[in-house]
Amino acid sequence: MTAAHIDRLRILGLCAHADLTVCELAEILDLRRERVARHVRRLTRADFLCGNGQRPWSSYHLNTVGKDRGLVQFLVDLLPHDDGPHKRDLERLEAVQDARAKGTACLMGNRSIQLERELP
Repeated sequence: MTAAHIDRLRILGLCAHADLTVCELAEILDLRRERVARHVRRLTRADFLCGNGQRPWSSYHLNTVGKDRGLVQFLVDLLPHDDGPHKRDLERLEAVQDARAKGTACLMGNRSIQLERELP
């Protein structure tokens, strides 16, 4: 029953492509962080996701060594990569990764806040 929710399937699909924080997942999925955190907890308890444990910015990725790794990979492989919500999620993931590379951090809500960097 863990993967029987569309939002959890979307999270698995995203975490198969990148290590993501709850905040980043919430931004990509356009969901409240609390809801995403609840889904991530369920997926982690079911051993579908692994976290790095670096609070408060723990990131999560697909568990490729767990006892259910074959099932998890099968579910991800079933997601349509060429259309629909998963394609949109992957496009948003790309935007989040670009923003991360430019020094943008997800600090509150579902919005990214540009961090001011001091230039040498």
